[in-house]
Amino acid sequence: MPVLVTYATCRGSTREVADRIAQRLYEHGFAVDCRPVDHVFSVENYSAVILGSAVHSQHWLLDAVKFLDVEAMGLQLKPFWAFSMGMAPGGVLGWIGGRLAKKERKSIEDGLRAKVPQMKDHRLFAGKDDGSSVPSPLHSVYKCLGGRFGDLRDWSEIDAWADEIAKQLHVETT
Repeated sequence: MPVLVTYATCRGSTREVADRIAQRLYEHGFAVDCRPVDHVFSVENYSAVILGSAVHSQHWLLDAVKFLDVEAMGLQLKPFWAFSMGMAPGGVLGWIGGRLAKKERKSIEDGLRAKVPQMKDHRLFAGKDDGSSVPSPLHSVYKCLGGRFGDLRDWSEIDAWADEIAKQLHVETT
């Protein structure tokens, strides 16, 4: 059975990360199905699931939350990982950004573990934001505090996580 990599995205960044994870798993010899959460009708026919969502205001997108609610029982029966695309875990805004990212990660993880207690792992990856959705006054304050907009994704970190998942899946299937 294939591995499902599914995601909820707002502007496409989470889809790009999901595609990258799916490609890495494929390179490790797994059959992979990568699709948005609103195109998944059941997790029953998958051997494992990786679910990702963009994060807005420290919460997953509604489509990802609905998917998790509907599929929680099925996800408890198979290996399950999750990832979030949100605030940069470090660097941006210095220690303040680090603390906010840690709080964001913990809040999301607590919600995920409440629905799928045996979740293998959750990662918060820095996302991509051009700042166009931020009002001008906040945009200026953010930049004055040392924040920056742009593509902050760390592809080597994402690749390493996908490789780690592949290694765990190989162990479970042998």
